[in-house]
Amino acid sequence: MAVLEILEEQPAHPYEIQQVMRDRQRDRLVKLTTGSLYHSVERLERLGLIKPVDTTRQGRLPERTVYTITEEGRAAFLGRLREMLSAPADEFPEFPVALALLHTLDREEAIERLNWRAAILEALIAGCEVMANRLAEFDVEPMFFIDLDWQICSRRAELKWINNLVERLRSGSLHWDRKAAAPPSRLSLIEGSGKPHGSSAEGTDGPREGAAS
Repeated sequence: MAVLEILEEQPAHPYEIQQVMRDRQRDRLVKLTTGSLYHSVERLERLGLIKPVDTTRQGRLPERTVYTITEEGRAAFLGRLREMLSAPADEFPEFPVALALLHTLDREEAIERLNWRAAILEALIAGCEVMANRLAEFDVEPMFFIDLDWQICSRRAELKWINNLVERLRSGSLHWDRKAAAPPSRLSLIEGSGKPHGSSAEGTDGPREGAAS
């Protein structure tokens, strides 16, 4: 998507694409290496979403192939963008996994680790705010760094949630007993049903019309 965005604006060779991505700090959003970029370019060309239009050479440097986006590439870019915006994706980040396993730590260590994360979040938020202020000083339109605003807001929300969790752990309002009984092994039986344990969707008179809906 980041490659197609740049080629939508103008033809470019992979090295130029990489420089523009770094200048726009797209590497905050996607993992950017020379190898992964060239792999993406090759894949996009193979799929017919971009095509070579020229080759350039500077001095003794190897030839560089200049690419442009195709009509199929424009359609694919817009279609994927609309999908990404409208439908939340299961991205499987690490932090929820760590929270699911947090009960394996003693209360004191859980608090310590969460406080470390809170401190890092505070530093990340401050850095993003500095970056946003600098962009504003250079009269960059806010529409071009909406993602930065989202990162600031989401990190503030996470920080607030973590601080609340730490307070619950410290006060004892969140029960913390590592010897507590483990949850049911078949959690699928209780999630989403909204019915007391042992109840039946059919009831005593057989299946009810519309129950499946």
